[in-house]
Amino acid sequence: MNRERNLPNTLIQKKISLIAKIYREKILKKKIRMNIKRNKKLCFLKSEKFVKENIDNKISISLAKRLAKKVGKFIIPSKSKILFVIRIRGINGVSPRIKKILQLLRLNQINNGVFLKINSSTTQMLKKIEHFIAYGYPKKNTIKSLIRKRGYGKVGKRGSWQRVPLSDEKMIHEGLGEFGISTLEEIINELFTCGPRFKEVNNFLCPFRLKSPKKGYSSVSKNKHFVEGGAYGNWEESINQLIQKMN
Repeated sequence: MNRERNLPNTLIQKKISLIAKIYREKILKKKIRMNIKRNKKLCFLKSEKFVKENIDNKISISLAKRLAKKVGKFIIPSKSKILFVIRIRGINGVSPRIKKILQLLRLNQINNGVFLKINSSTTQMLKKIEHFIAYGYPKKNTIKSLIRKRGYGKVGKRGSWQRVPLSDEKMIHEGLGEFGISTLEEIINELFTCGPRFKEVNNFLCPFRLKSPKKGYSSVSKNKHFVEGGAYGNWEESINQLIQKMN
């Protein structure tokens, strides 16, 4: 004590300042540790909430799909605007009504594929012929691959169409130029976005002639819905894998 009394005021003030600084740093470190701990707990709670919501959402979607299937409908993802439909079986002994719908959709042969705009009319038709088709929501890359590898367009007059490969952009311009579409990329974009000229582009395209998937379809799988391990019905996004096998 006597020694501290004999110290100059400046040294005493420096010592007080140092002690105060050390004390402040201790308090700050403690606050930081508490914040880190609280943030970790908050992050965990948020993650737990996200996982729970994600699981609940998946369960809700699954239940909705099952219910939709029971009442003869199906769930359409919000971003999906088009379907790709593939005929997977023959029509011997079927009703004229089913034959007419397949003909109307230009699915005249097994492994023929076409694009369709999603609306109430097309979904009703698909439910009536569901046992004869596989369909789902194609990605842009899938559309691009299909168009580039197996895309053919129609030129000429009705009744005497010529089937020409889409690699010839002069033919694209001849068939679709009046609608402002002259390139392969414009066709792909119009299909994927279901643009204002989707109908004209789709009518210009010939049905896609796909190859049979490796090992084909067994008679058992053709008689079961996709969700039951079979081949017919709505494949949803999995249609992209099927198209890849058949392209």
